[in-house]
Amino acid sequence: MMKKFKEFFENNSYLRTLDNPSVEVFNSTHKLQLRFDSKDILYQATYQGSENPWMSSLCFLIENKTLNDLRLFSLENWKNEFQDDQSFWDFYQETGEHLIFWPQELLRSALDIYRGKNYLYQNTSPLVCRCFGVSEEDILEHLHKEETPTLETLGQSSNAGMGCRSCVPQLKRWFLSNGQQKKERFFKEKSIADWVTEIDYLLSCFPNSLDWRMEIESFNQGIVIISFDRESSQSEEEIIGKELQRFLGAALDSDLSFFLRRARHLSKAKG
Repeated sequence: MMKKFKEFFENNSYLRTLDNPSVEVFNSTHKLQLRFDSKDILYQATYQGSENPWMSSLCFLIENKTLNDLRLFSLENWKNEFQDDQSFWDFYQETGEHLIFWPQELLRSALDIYRGKNYLYQNTSPLVCRCFGVSEEDILEHLHKEETPTLETLGQSSNAGMGCRSCVPQLKRWFLSNGQQKKERFFKEKSIADWVTEIDYLLSCFPNSLDWRMEIESFNQGIVIISFDRESSQSEEEIIGKELQRFLGAALDSDLSFFLRRARHLSKAKG
């Protein structure tokens, strides 16, 4: 059923909660919920957050599509659907592609999780205090929230270091004894999902990304592994790796590190 794009400014049928979704993902403003049938066909899509015509039209366009079709979903789907709709082109010119990118990235994140790649979006912060289950992420959160954080305030809020005390030397690394400003690691201020979607978008803008068939393999403690699927020499790989680090590092957090890794089947062939 054809729709005019302007209907998505008024039609709120996709702005609702979906019961028992197959997968859901969210960023700082919106949540996307999808429900697949047993044949991996998407038969329901909804979102939560503020009213947004891009999110509403996304849900409309992706319903009843197969998983393979959804993996290929792009801006072209919007353009093809609304090619003769002036209201779409007017709004597209007004907002620009940057406002379309994040609904697409929410969809891509949801598909990754549905396909079993949810490890990309999990926070794998290591435990520091095993007695009370206090992780590095918990300590960083305490450092940011407390006006004058100390080992004592951390212990009071989380019991860190109050058990066997073997973690105390490690805990002390997080606190400066001379009262200087606490160390900040800016990549910790966003969720893993937000970082992955942003890196994935910027990776698609990297000049060699398509030719080298690059994709994010893992994100762990500020280290991003990007796999590539192309035959290349060691020197070529080193050159592209340095260019990738400069390109992504300049646009994102300086605390993040990016490394190239050959796709598994290429690694085995080399071996």
